[in-house]
Amino acid sequence: MAATQALFSSYELEFFAEDETISIVPNFTLPGCSDNTLECIGGAYGPFLPNRPVDVPLWMAMALHQRKKCRILPPAWMDIESLKMVEELERDRSDAFQPLPFHYLEIAHMLFTHAKDTFGGNFYKVHDLVESVRKVRMTKIHSGLKSLAGPMTVKLNNLSAMECNLMRGLFQGALDRFWKLAQLQAAPDAGEFETQATSSPPSGPRRQFRT
Repeated sequence: MAATQALFSSYELEFFAEDETISIVPNFTLPGCSDNTLECIGGAYGPFLPNRPVDVPLWMAMALHQRKKCRILPPAWMDIESLKMVEELERDRSDAFQPLPFHYLEIAHMLFTHAKDTFGGNFYKVHDLVESVRKVRMTKIHSGLKSLAGPMTVKLNNLSAMECNLMRGLFQGALDRFWKLAQLQAAPDAGEFETQATSSPPSGPRRQFRT
């Protein structure tokens, strides 16, 4: 199977990211539920009370937002000052990646696409900062791979799911080529050994068989 076929699609990565927790401010209550909580397979969420923040999975936040039942609160890491600091540290530290949520790119994409009002008038600033951080990190990844020479280790801590997914294809392709080269190098040696084994006469006296 080709390396690219083993990668996750962007839709699959977003599906995984939908289980991440995010805060919302609901504008409703749950009729018939004394504690205003919602029982789901993944657990109980709530209480849902107007103007009271509550943590829910991203998929639930997006569904409620689509129905205008809540306001999504921007994650702390998407604060403008926080993103500026991350961008600066990413540029200054070429040998390390700054800690970000594992699905930060998928979360940002879903919020930018389906919940722009989450950021109010700061939407474009936040969008540009996230994109800048992504580009800096990808440049560092490619630069690190190009600088590999001989046996050495590379620090890849704090990579996100999408970044790991991209590197997975690169590493799988490289390892697959290494394996094929090793097989090609081993094949002539094996053929030479087999030729020598079949052409060399047996040493020592010939054994007499019973008749």
